[in-house]
Amino acid sequence: MNVSLSKRRGKKGNSGAGRELVMNEKQGTLSAYGARFLLIPVKLIHSIEDRLTESFGPVTATSFQYEIGREGGAQYIHLAQKAGFSIKTPSDVQRIASSLGTLDGWGKLEIIAFDPAKKFARIRWKNGVSVRNKQGKTPVCHFGRGILTGAVGEIFGARLESIEVSCQGKGDSFCEAVIGEPREISRLADTRP
Repeated sequence: MNVSLSKRRGKKGNSGAGRELVMNEKQGTLSAYGARFLLIPVKLIHSIEDRLTESFGPVTATSFQYEIGREGGAQYIHLAQKAGFSIKTPSDVQRIASSLGTLDGWGKLEIIAFDPAKKFARIRWKNGVSVRNKQGKTPVCHFGRGILTGAVGEIFGARLESIEVSCQGKGDSFCEAVIGEPREISRLADTRP
């Protein structure tokens, strides 16, 4: 039995909007946009983060989370293209962020700046999965920042880096990452307090 979990129906070919999240109970699968999905509790992400930190230390754990996220972000763009989403304009990218980002439970994403010519993006989000409290001293959204970096890099056709300049995990009202060419991100990181 297939169970549709989507409440809205669009016309086929309308930027992937006609496709739905489908649970196939007979096969034990969940799919959307022609790809299989997995629903996992946010606490599982937290336990993975904790285990990486315990096993490898905070610096290596951060790197692992970021790099795993980067690969996942590139895959999201391939999925979006396969689903028929266009990625030609900033509004197209916002549509992908709103659809896939929300569908997958990553939080509410907003494209602040998006410049393919300069290979630069600034993306803001709320309710990221890595934020557990709002009293930390450093940004915590390494996995999510990696996903955004991988996605934007795939769109721009370049290997990019990022820095989280605001984070709800340290009491800011939103999380925000600046994504760009490695030398620009290094320069920005060197000038931050």
